[in-house]
Amino acid sequence: MTIRSIILLISIFLLQINAQAQQRLQNIIWIDLEDLSPILSMYGDSTIATPNIDRLAREGVTFTNAYSTVGVCAPSRASIITGMFPVSIGAHNMRIGAPNAYAAQGVPEYEVVPPPEARCFPDLLRQNSIYTVCGGKTDYQFSPSPFSWDRSERDTDSARNQFNYPQPFFKQIHFAETHESQIWLRKNQPLLIDSSRVKIPPYLPQTEGTRRDWITQYNNLKFVDEKIGKILDALEKAGILQHTIIIFTGDHGNGLPRSKRTVYESGVKVPMIIRFPDKRMAGTRNTDLAYLMDLGPTILSVYGIATPTHMHGRDLLGKFKPTKPRQQLFFSADRFDVSYDMIRAVSNGKFKYIRNFEPRKPQFMDVSYRKKQEGVQDLYRLDSLKQLNPYGQTVMRKTKPTEELYDFVNDPHELKNLADDPRYQTIRKALKLALDDWMLDIRDMGYTPEKDIAASFWPGGVQPITESPSFTTAGGKINLSCGTPGATIGYKINGQPGWSIYTQPFAIKKGDAVEIMAHRLGYRTSKDIKLTPTDTR
Repeated sequence: MTIRSIILLISIFLLQINAQAQQRLQNIIWIDLEDLSPILSMYGDSTIATPNIDRLAREGVTFTNAYSTVGVCAPSRASIITGMFPVSIGAHNMRIGAPNAYAAQGVPEYEVVPPPEARCFPDLLRQNSIYTVCGGKTDYQFSPSPFSWDRSERDTDSARNQFNYPQPFFKQIHFAETHESQIWLRKNQPLLIDSSRVKIPPYLPQTEGTRRDWITQYNNLKFVDEKIGKILDALEKAGILQHTIIIFTGDHGNGLPRSKRTVYESGVKVPMIIRFPDKRMAGTRNTDLAYLMDLGPTILSVYGIATPTHMHGRDLLGKFKPTKPRQQLFFSADRFDVSYDMIRAVSNGKFKYIRNFEPRKPQFMDVSYRKKQEGVQDLYRLDSLKQLNPYGQTVMRKTKPTEELYDFVNDPHELKNLADDPRYQTIRKALKLALDDWMLDIRDMGYTPEKDIAASFWPGGVQPITESPSFTTAGGKINLSCGTPGATIGYKINGQPGWSIYTQPFAIKKGDAVEIMAHRLGYRTSKDIKLTPTDTR
């Protein structure tokens, strides 16, 4: 080999090392707004000005076909954190937990126990030396893993604007100000918008109560946009904006009637923008069919981590992006609070097919939580007086058709059901078959009574406990194992502030004090085991 060849190989090697180092320097911030449909200018809604979100779109890529898997928060967040469909892991009912506020009405108390291969994607980041910060909800239908987050913060302005972490870091910044509850809790806040520009969709009554709700929804969004501007200012002031990827999303559709808790576009379509510090793809629009549960694989890809094979989510932009784009998206709706239903839907990006498995149940499910909204009260009042227009009558119908089919490109409010139209039978049958295949493929648990799901997760109504890890030592290293399938093991050496995730035997020195613990999602965490210097000799 010549000297020139050697120099060339060394140069290539150094370039690769430098590229890897630059990749590792990337920070990622996920700005996560609750209950937000794409009611923004980059999606064609010019009702209000959102200059800071507009900046993210101008400097990043806007996903025009981004969706949640479910139109409500906890199942949606279960799918985001695991990268899996909620109906495939038993996380499809809203809300699950122990103690359960609905236990008196017969809702079982339990937590979801995902399959043993499931992990919270921040665990995988931490295994690869990425510092993780949770700035909001851990509403996953199971208790958060003690190993997922290096740091948990409240969703306050001071915490949102704090970035003094070991680098690289992944930080979730959460905003509850756009949540459904804030429509009644923040309705008397000063107006930041021109309320005369707010329009009400045709399927809701054009009442003052409904109008106030929609004005508050936009006003809350405007309030959050100003907060996002302060985050961008803080990043620039800290000198790390040029090293930080910013992801902006909702968690499902608006917290308004016929949006949240539905499989219509207004319930599951969300904004998604990804801004890269080098401005790649700045100002572009990505039309791929995308899910929020793709966030985990996409974030992992930034750090060179391949998408785990069990995940249903996929890398959207990185080197692990599949070559074949998605052809369909699938959605679900099941129990909400104490009201049970089962609805499944599939979309091909133009048509949506909906199957109502319990058509004798009403369209507008009885969810007491949302009855504090004036517009919801107006719906019930006008329905009782039989004064709703035909579209409003559909919202409040007491039974549902078994099948629905909408051309939502030409009928964006999904008002005209084409399921019985002879001209659309080919597309109806094709989407129906695709839905059947998907439900079988992912082993949809919607057919299983919730009490049976709960019994399989918590036998006898008792939460299983993760086995305590065991250890062996040899050659100055400690080896850890746990008898619970799917458990993650964490350890601390000499009282370090946070847990390290165990991946392989690690070195110990004479006199080291080691603490170990194990946790499987849905299980109780094992007891801590503290190894004395004598144990680790």
